[in-house]
Amino acid sequence: MKVKYSYMGKMLFVDLDNMKTHDEEISEELARQYIGGYGLGARIILERMQQGVDPLSPGNIFGIGTGPLTLSGMVSSCRHTTMGKSPLTGYWGDANSGGNFANAFKGSGYDMVFFEGRANHPVYLLIRDGKAKIKKAEHIWGKDTATTDEIIRQENDDSGLKIVSIGTAGEKLSRIAAVINDSGRAAARSGLGAVMGSKNLKAVACSGSLKPDIHDKPEVSRLVKEMLTLAKSNPSGMYLGLSSTGTPGAMIPHMMEHDVPIKNWNGNNVEDFPEERWGNVAWDGMEKYAVKKYACTGCPIACGHILRVDQGKYPVERVHKPEYETLAAFGTMCLNDHMESLIYANELCNMHGLDTISAGTTIAFAIECFENGILTKTDTDGIELTWGNSQAIIDVLKKMCVREGIGDLLAEGAMRASAEIGRGSEQFAMHVGGEMVPMHDPRCTPGWGATYVSDPAPARHVRGGTAFVESGPVNETLYQALGLPTKVEKYNPEGKGEMHAVLAGWQHLVNSSGMCLFGADALPFSLIDFLKAATGWDLTYDELINTGKRISTLLHGFNLREGFKPSDFTIPPRVAGNPPLKAGALKDRTVDIEGLKRQYYEAMGFDVDTGAISKERINALGLQIVLI
Repeated sequence: MKVKYSYMGKMLFVDLDNMKTHDEEISEELARQYIGGYGLGARIILERMQQGVDPLSPGNIFGIGTGPLTLSGMVSSCRHTTMGKSPLTGYWGDANSGGNFANAFKGSGYDMVFFEGRANHPVYLLIRDGKAKIKKAEHIWGKDTATTDEIIRQENDDSGLKIVSIGTAGEKLSRIAAVINDSGRAAARSGLGAVMGSKNLKAVACSGSLKPDIHDKPEVSRLVKEMLTLAKSNPSGMYLGLSSTGTPGAMIPHMMEHDVPIKNWNGNNVEDFPEERWGNVAWDGMEKYAVKKYACTGCPIACGHILRVDQGKYPVERVHKPEYETLAAFGTMCLNDHMESLIYANELCNMHGLDTISAGTTIAFAIECFENGILTKTDTDGIELTWGNSQAIIDVLKKMCVREGIGDLLAEGAMRASAEIGRGSEQFAMHVGGEMVPMHDPRCTPGWGATYVSDPAPARHVRGGTAFVESGPVNETLYQALGLPTKVEKYNPEGKGEMHAVLAGWQHLVNSSGMCLFGADALPFSLIDFLKAATGWDLTYDELINTGKRISTLLHGFNLREGFKPSDFTIPPRVAGNPPLKAGALKDRTVDIEGLKRQYYEAMGFDVDTGAISKERINALGLQIVLI
């Protein structure tokens, strides 16, 4: 039976080999079991994609999905997910983004779209009010993402089109390529921009005024009003921080506890990046360039800003601000505190479609190789690639964007670049299974490390697991309903496995619902109440916990089918404090990330050595059809 409430109830399948499209219904059972986003998307892809396909071959399936809270009337629920087999890791890949695309895509008539095969020339997909059309894109191939958006809107005489697209990085199959929407919002991780490029798929553009039926609209409205009243009368610290400065405001607090990696994870916050430099890479150094504040569709937090730089070497007009992860990746990781270069680096990545985390981390790797004589100016096209050299960082990044010179190698990411370079460079490549490590330090909060190595899409900053109860503060009502403490001692590993299993599954639920994790954490948000009102399902927390674990297990099962072993995802030694830093807030700190992964595997019913899922767990979660 087709799902009735809070979904459009339709998936669009695009056969690029034959340039055809067809619709399929989403059943009530599948929707309830997998929610939406990459939860439901992984279920579809795992069933239909052949085992062992090359991620950059026509056999990979690329998907875009929304969730049941999208267009439900719930605020902060405008996230869309991209998904497929990752060309970085060879295993499951997903990435999500906010902005304005998700609502427009769902309003065009679909919950999900999946692309199979490869077009024999560049194309884009246009969807308006339930009608899909594949259109030629030779004339926009090679264009940046902003120009792509402009051309597509003009030629379709529709200024309201919302668009996701790739830039030159995705076209040239950079494994760290992102999918960009709104000219500066990125679904960045997993290298899925390269999957679009491999299919000759330049963009997806959509518009529409269609809306899903909502089971109890008055109740959704009441819940939203109640939540916003509480948020404004008793705002959380996260709400206040995000609504005033956005994520750049978190840089200094995180620098104080050394949550921000420094000098390719080998530096400290006293000697290498001392306190007098912290403000240069934070909101303090950015505020003077801010010209406008903005929000994603239907979000009361409004954490976005538009910037303008009029003077200096890197002038830009009306660009999105760099976020926390970007400021750290191109800033502290490279010992670069030149704010204008950070803004410009962010814009280069947005226009050409690169993941800023991966790009900055790969440049930091290259700088350390240069420092140790493994790379020379002959290798770097004459660029003096030294720590803190903002011009050199920009020059190398430009080459990465178009795969020119040294940029051709670095556009593959740190793991593959180190494999090509050799000569001991592998020790400087900060990745987990090919995915570059994001900008939260497990030596500060070990739960991040557990997430980096146990999540089926590794090194992920939009999950977190026990990191949230280790750092706090949290939604006490929610955590009590989940049967979890609201605060734990972060360096005590006891009991962390089951806790991580519940929280990782919960974050999969939030992501798959279409809700923004910032909204879920900053607002007094009750996922179960909103899902009940929107879908009409009589849900319990036990069911939602099992649903989260079902998604976790499904993604893990996808990886096992593709040959995964737990040893494929390990933390770089220095990221775990081996050897430990000798100064700063994390002095002498080492954490047992592998021990935390073992606990999580045991709690999930995964074999610690092989990763195999117990038949009892598969049966209990109803995954027999896809995992046995």
